[in-house]
Amino acid sequence: METLRFLMVSTHFPPQHLGGDAGFVELLSRELISRGHEVHVLHSPASYELLRDARPIVPDETADGGLKRHPFTSRLGRLYPIIELSLGFIGAAENSLKELTRDLKPDVVHWHGTKGFINRPFASDGALSLYTAHDYTTVCPRSSLLRADMSICQTPKLCTVCHLKWRKPPQLWRAGKKRRVVSIPDQMKVLSVSDFVAHRLGQDGIRVHKVIRGFVPDRGGDIRRDSSSPDTIVYLGLLEYHKGVLQLLDSFLKTRGDQGFRLAIIGEGTLKGELKRRIERLGLGDRVSIPGFIGREEVEAIRKNAAVQVVPSIWYENAPSVILEAYSLGLPVIASDIGGLPEIVGPDSGSLLFPMGDVDGLASLIVDAWHTRDSLNDRRRMARRTYETRFSPDTHLSLYLRTISELVR
Repeated sequence: METLRFLMVSTHFPPQHLGGDAGFVELLSRELISRGHEVHVLHSPASYELLRDARPIVPDETADGGLKRHPFTSRLGRLYPIIELSLGFIGAAENSLKELTRDLKPDVVHWHGTKGFINRPFASDGALSLYTAHDYTTVCPRSSLLRADMSICQTPKLCTVCHLKWRKPPQLWRAGKKRRVVSIPDQMKVLSVSDFVAHRLGQDGIRVHKVIRGFVPDRGGDIRRDSSSPDTIVYLGLLEYHKGVLQLLDSFLKTRGDQGFRLAIIGEGTLKGELKRRIERLGLGDRVSIPGFIGREEVEAIRKNAAVQVVPSIWYENAPSVILEAYSLGLPVIASDIGGLPEIVGPDSGSLLFPMGDVDGLASLIVDAWHTRDSLNDRRRMARRTYETRFSPDTHLSLYLRTISELVR
């Protein structure tokens, strides 16, 4: 394929970012650059500054591996994201994007998560316009289809009231008795990383052109471990209710006399204090650890020597990179059967599903994992093979670039 010029549009972008979608934008951008393409990124540092109460430091693009950053600035500073989120359309960021498009003349303008930056996607003249649905923003003000009581929203209505219950700035432009869907222009092609999200958006009239599954860098393909008999199961993610971490602890408690695993709960969140209190009260301090924030190298050392990673989510997960990373490390997974998880977790990956929220079902799989550790190397090889064939950079970029080629013919 000829060299293309890409313009990525994303509210957040590493190293100052929140959530996995911004990390994905960086990975995609750097993979494109490594294949000879030119990549520009328009992003909004003010959004990070608002949410983290810290002034972001934008790296010098001359030392950034060829990546060309275009941080959007406004005289409103950190107020800009609040006003944009509430009113839905200020115009400054849109004008900045239009001006940048005129100057750069990109072949592809690819939108990602732009909430609080440019809330309403629009197509760019003279360029192929793509939009990747990383979450449910187009059909849910909270982007998660979760109600304030943490139940899953099946039949959305009174979304403004729900959003206010979350104590978030009101999205007045989406106000009304019923949910307001963010429209996607006909000229813009929508991509998704899971069939589940594609189906859910389709219920509200948003047609997904193609499902292109995510990818992660290769974290290391050697499945040999320091320990011949791993005695650890690991959770990695937010310590929040919808991630199912409380149910995981309950399952571990139920089985502590039937298996000898240690449990490492890695992450930060509002439940950290409650989890620590429960662990102390239940006398699990010698078997359950919450190390808090630790570096990537330490996280990967724990995962490489673990028997299994548990993803017990109780909300509509899309295709979390934490699972793809596990596969790249040769680490099998036990996950709940909700959202897009069944699409990436199955026997062919040496991994297993349990009914969402089923404490007993998860407990049974934990015990089975303990008693079948002699077959762990086989499951590790299956997890690694799944990464290589389905979730590697080459697999993703091949389909991504082929899709672009088909669309620009």
